[in-house]
Amino acid sequence: MKQITLAITLIISFQSHGQITFVKDNTPWESLSKTAKKEHKLIFIHLEGNECEHCNEVASKGFSGADLQDVYQKNFIAIRSNVTSENGRNLAEKFGIKGALVSLYVDAEGNVLNRFNGSTSNSNAYLESAQVALSRKGSKQLKDYEKEYKGGERSAAFLKAYILKRSEVNLPTNDLLDEYVGKLPVDSIANFHVVKFIYQQGPTLDSRVYKVVQALASHKMIDSLYKSVPFREAYGFNSAIIGNTMRKAVETKNQDLAYQSSSYLQNTYKRDFGQGRLAFERNMTQYYLAVKDTAAYFRQCRNLIQQNHLSLTVDSLKRIDEEMLKKSLADQTPLGPAGEKQAVRFAPPSQYFHTELNNHAWNFYQFSNNPRDLENALMWSKKSMEWHEELRRDKNHLPLGNPAYIDTYAHLLYKLGRKNEAIEWQTKAVEAQKVTGMSWASMEKALNEMKAGTLK
Repeated sequence: MKQITLAITLIISFQSHGQITFVKDNTPWESLSKTAKKEHKLIFIHLEGNECEHCNEVASKGFSGADLQDVYQKNFIAIRSNVTSENGRNLAEKFGIKGALVSLYVDAEGNVLNRFNGSTSNSNAYLESAQVALSRKGSKQLKDYEKEYKGGERSAAFLKAYILKRSEVNLPTNDLLDEYVGKLPVDSIANFHVVKFIYQQGPTLDSRVYKVVQALASHKMIDSLYKSVPFREAYGFNSAIIGNTMRKAVETKNQDLAYQSSSYLQNTYKRDFGQGRLAFERNMTQYYLAVKDTAAYFRQCRNLIQQNHLSLTVDSLKRIDEEMLKKSLADQTPLGPAGEKQAVRFAPPSQYFHTELNNHAWNFYQFSNNPRDLENALMWSKKSMEWHEELRRDKNHLPLGNPAYIDTYAHLLYKLGRKNEAIEWQTKAVEAQKVTGMSWASMEKALNEMKAGTLK
């Protein structure tokens, strides 16, 4: 009877979160797997945390897309669980997840078919991720490769296939890359296609494979590799190398490796020293935040904002956007016999400046009790709201202001002891959030705690 009870509980205990129907968040893996096998479905697991309630609300918006219901209802058992809960921790541990905001698409045997990091309000991203997972259903799975690897299989062809399988689900491949290169003849390391495959995997800058390629492959050949692929692919090479190196630096708390990653990023800007230096400083700031070295983070962050943000005006930000748009248009690749060009996908650089001001102001709110730091953060927060309003004035976007930015400003006022002003601004944040169609529950909760004097 117990097994039947578990199965029935799983089937009848659905919770509605928009258009994806989720089972209870405490449903254990064994029940998920059993039901998936019985119904011949895959399993969708969304793991979230408490550190970013807004991120969870963004996911809820994404899950509410009407186009998701048919695909997910027919093909998936879906669960949404918090990693602070017992079941959330168990699921995270089972699949080697170290942090929150990860979506996994797995089969009933526990094979990961696809992975989506973070959250998005764009429901199409979840639709595409589900379709990718469905396309991989029934093929040779990661566990099959792991079994063969543990059994001693180490041929170059097998290792290459194993690396590609791990890459499919965004798992690290550097150890396998080192083994793969070790199985190749020395002269093949300078082969164009071998180097291209290695760069596609994003080797860390301290890895044996990266050092071997740098020693044996000519700089001319590596340059030709970058020139032979579309810009987006070449950009992907560098992004993977920089990102994987920084992730390793954070995991090992290796500041020297973080510097290497940041220096590599700076060098990708080549002729634009100013932008390269800004990228370096941004990368190091995020490193100190990630490893929770708050003293170094505060120092680096103050320098970053003082040197790069406070001298800017709305007009100078608009000029930066205009120049970057012109460059993007000039860099378009002609298509077809008539030379038509691709549609431009353009992200205004100005948005990064006001987003950074808000994010760092919030971090100072969370981690500092120093009045001077909090006053600086309040000034950054105010500037982020002003810039956002001015830069987006003609876009009919967020007519009551950016609710996240207003929320930050209100919290800083509260921590500085300016309670009445904080309540006034938090009320504005709630109203601005309502206009977006997103949940305002967390902002309203903060408002009530401000009124009661219990906000922590």
